[in-house]
Amino acid sequence: MSRRSMSIQSRLTLLLLGAVLLFGILAGYESHKNALHEADELFDAQLVQFSHSLLSVATDLDDDHAARQLPLAHKYQQNFVFEVWSEDDGERRVLLRSDEAVDLNDMDLPEKRLQNRTWNGSDWRFYHLRDKRRRIEVLVGQNDKVRNELAREVAWHNVTPFLFGLPVLALFILIAIRLGLRPLRRLTSSLLRLQPEQLSAIELGETPAEITPVVTALNNLLTRTAGVIENERRFTADAAHELRTPIAALQSQIQAAQFATSEAERNDCLNKTLQGTERMSHLVGQLLTLSRLDELSAPALLEPLDLAELARACSAELAPLALDKHITLELEAATATPVLASEELLRILLRNLLDNAIRYTPQGGRIGIEIKEHTLTITDSGCGVAGEDLAKLGQRFNRLDRATQDGVGLGLSIVQRIAALHGATMEFGQSSGRSGLKVTVRFPAAR
Repeated sequence: MSRRSMSIQSRLTLLLLGAVLLFGILAGYESHKNALHEADELFDAQLVQFSHSLLSVATDLDDDHAARQLPLAHKYQQNFVFEVWSEDDGERRVLLRSDEAVDLNDMDLPEKRLQNRTWNGSDWRFYHLRDKRRRIEVLVGQNDKVRNELAREVAWHNVTPFLFGLPVLALFILIAIRLGLRPLRRLTSSLLRLQPEQLSAIELGETPAEITPVVTALNNLLTRTAGVIENERRFTADAAHELRTPIAALQSQIQAAQFATSEAERNDCLNKTLQGTERMSHLVGQLLTLSRLDELSAPALLEPLDLAELARACSAELAPLALDKHITLELEAATATPVLASEELLRILLRNLLDNAIRYTPQGGRIGIEIKEHTLTITDSGCGVAGEDLAKLGQRFNRLDRATQDGVGLGLSIVQRIAALHGATMEFGQSSGRSGLKVTVRFPAAR
């Protein structure tokens, strides 16, 4: 099983067992080290005590007890040697010694009372005690093997319960992790029950604090996804409805041109067909623009732009449409009005607002463009919108005057979407002193 495909439960189990095992090894090492230190302290104290005891015994010995060898009475005695002697006029006389201490006379006596020496190929710990008044000396030695064995036994006794309890601990860890991951399994079951047609919120009841942010984020995502799906359904249905009418009109005009009896009648049908194709082209373009905007969560690139300069450029582009209807365009703007925006999207917003104003302004009308303190205001002298209909502006495929205008009802929807992407606010109202519509877009100040 690769590390990427390993489950969370397996990872947690291995990590916890590894941590426990590492802790056990470190604890065993520390236990062995501490046990060895305590054994050294204990045995050193025993060496000192035993030396003084031998000194007291040797003081009371007479000549008949000299050179006495004590027999073995315990298995560890073979790792313990001693020798007691006295010196008279430079002559050494052994008073007591163990069976194995026959070669101690040939060893250099340690200068310090407690010192490690190598004797008979092994490491020993010796204690040398000298009674200058009585001229008696005691040398006691102990093999380091005893100390090490004791330290190992103490460390092993400390670690043994841990090692034998490790499988039981692993079982308890596995059960605890499985119980702890139960909310994740419930979350998985809830997600598997979701259907594209019904993206309801996930309910887990008593959700742990660690899972709550995940559930909240998933519910927010499901809500947004459900909204997008619903918008797409409605948008598709509305688009199909809007496209059905011009397609039917085109078919009827083409059929009428086929059966026309005169050149003038045929040209009239062809002109109406051309107008229909232009309207369909405009509709498809608006649909593609709106579809692209719906996919965005934020503009790809924001940069400081001069709103007044862009307004002048867009007014110049649409000036021929205004001249065809003898409409006067008036631009009132500060010398520089910086906003943080996407140049492409801001051009689409300005073009749609100006195009919408030109469409709904009658012949010889006026359109005012005012830019002041990051606020764009466009007013026209058209027929305006009744107060109760202002709230409907911006709804997709909503055209208040279908009889006289050939729009597709998407221009203001596109403008609203672009404004929302830039964090701008949009308001509709009646133009002061005129009967037309007033559209206000307030952009956040560029920082």
